[in-house]
Amino acid sequence: MSHVTTRRAALSVALSIPAAAAFAQAPGPQAFEPTAPGPNTPRPLPGERIIGRADAPVAVIEYHSLTCGNCANFHTTIFPRIRTTFIEPGLVRFVMRDFPLDRVALEAAAMVHCGGPERYEALISMLYANKESWAHSPDARAWLRRAGTLAGMPAERIDACMTDRGFTDLIAVMRLQGEREFGVSATPSFVINGQVHRGVQSFERFSALVRPLLPPGTAPRG
Repeated sequence: MSHVTTRRAALSVALSIPAAAAFAQAPGPQAFEPTAPGPNTPRPLPGERIIGRADAPVAVIEYHSLTCGNCANFHTTIFPRIRTTFIEPGLVRFVMRDFPLDRVALEAAAMVHCGGPERYEALISMLYANKESWAHSPDARAWLRRAGTLAGMPAERIDACMTDRGFTDLIAVMRLQGEREFGVSATPSFVINGQVHRGVQSFERFSALVRPLLPPGTAPRG
């Protein structure tokens, strides 16, 4: 059995998605049917989050897992400089997509999306800054519930987001689509104007990849 097949089988078990491996390997999307959101499924539903101008000349997609140490390092030490230099001036549209590596990462992503767009970036920053406190906790769900309530969400809403398959399946589908569309197999992975770059990108490496894609005469900050 290949490592890729093993990862996909493990994902199917860890995320409790019976057809995950079939979805990842089949030629068409019909092999995996996520649970449809019901009338009581929390809204808004999970989806990619876009940071920056929609018409920015460079599009960067990051596939990340909230239990990933390299992702935490990127977001706490490198991303703030990328934001100041490239995103805020309107040069880069930064798209965050979930690629949960385990059940805890899936529930953490559910809590983040549960807060809606207005809380998304603050919750992401808080979870990555405190990853060592919760990611390996024997009761990570309780930690996430407390963090969500401190952010202003009712505990019962957070529990619904974490347990409603109509909500969590959409997060898992983001991972599976990343595997199929770009061959993503680990986090973080970055897709910069269609080209895949795996692993943590230092600010200098990120800048070297982005600058040639900017329109002539465009200068980032710094």
